[in-house]
Amino acid sequence: MNLRSIHQIATKQHGVIGRHQLSGIGVSPKQLQTLKKKGHLIAHQGNTFLLPGSSNSLLQRITTATLADTGRGIASHRTAAFLWDCWNLAEADEIDIIVSGRSHSAATPGMTSHSPRDMHNLSPIRRLAIRTTIPSRTIIDFAAVAPYALQSMTERMLFAGHISRDRLIAAVAQHSRHGRTGIGAVRKLLAEWPYTDDVAESVLELRMQSLLVGTPFSDFVTQLEIGSYRVDFAWLSWKIVLECDGWGKVDSSAYFARAARRDSFLQSKGWLVLHFTWAEITRRPGLVLAEIRRAFITRGWLG
Repeated sequence: MNLRSIHQIATKQHGVIGRHQLSGIGVSPKQLQTLKKKGHLIAHQGNTFLLPGSSNSLLQRITTATLADTGRGIASHRTAAFLWDCWNLAEADEIDIIVSGRSHSAATPGMTSHSPRDMHNLSPIRRLAIRTTIPSRTIIDFAAVAPYALQSMTERMLFAGHISRDRLIAAVAQHSRHGRTGIGAVRKLLAEWPYTDDVAESVLELRMQSLLVGTPFSDFVTQLEIGSYRVDFAWLSWKIVLECDGWGKVDSSAYFARAARRDSFLQSKGWLVLHFTWAEITRRPGLVLAEIRRAFITRGWLG
């Protein structure tokens, strides 16, 4: 019985190890009883065990859910979106797990077990050492349980480079079937796809793209280099620049000093510079479009 191997496996898995994993490295039922008696392992939920002193974290809860019973669970839906860093999951939230084959034990609290008929793209990938659904499958599953937040989550997936429109279209084609929950919401998002293929440097820029598409101001370019500066949005014919000031940018006096220098340079070259914050773009889109319209009118736009 190799305690070092047990510790190596469990440490990588946020302090959790499954009974099936112990059996896989040659730990017999009798040896397991000895390990528990001597305090090397602590019995946990669904035939999983904890290392003494391991922290009770959200990642440990998710790992426990995937390793319970036979260890065939896959983090999915909102939990997978959290592992892809595209959704905020609270400590008290239910853990979403897809289980192929038989279901998990009902004795695993705090977990929602999904047993889908749709088995496409169900081979897991590891995120933070946890078996997780791939991004395209995650988006479709997420749409089934939280359609109200689909656009926001997809924007974060796009910005992180986990997904593209073409990959999502292909995934919808693969998963389409009568009654497949979540497909309708994703199809609607694709039909109204508001994002360009240009590079965006923040989720806020994607949200601004969504706001501009379909308006008279949709002929913009993104990430245009003007001198030594690069701007978020620009309308070349009208010499108008738009900057999205998210929380990650506006974080110090140094930012305001750099922004002032940049704006002064752009204005000296004849550019009209607009700035909008996260709150304005996400909560007051009408105000944003009205300000853009006024800027275009000052440039001679007739509407």
